[in-house]
Amino acid sequence: MSSLQGLDELLANLSGLGGNIKQSSKKALERGAKKIQKNAKYLAPVDTGYLRNSIKTKSEETQDGAKAQIYTNAEQAPYAEFRNRTERC
Repeated sequence: MSSLQGLDELLANLSGLGGNIKQSSKKALERGAKKIQKNAKYLAPVDTGYLRNSIKTKSEETQDGAKAQIYTNAEQAPYAEFRNRTERC
């Protein structure tokens, strides 16, 4: 995982503006994750729709701010992702 330089300073400045930074960060990450999820579903091949329907998002507040994930438990997902990457090249 990568780290951002100046993140602590940014969070301190944002805290001074008022509001709940963790909650705002979580909402922003959720919106971004939903856009990525939508694109992943669009790119997923459709035979039965299982892969497309299995692409989910989740987000949570953490000690440092927030995090979001786009994930699937479908066994064919890595193969479909690799196929999509090679077709775009």
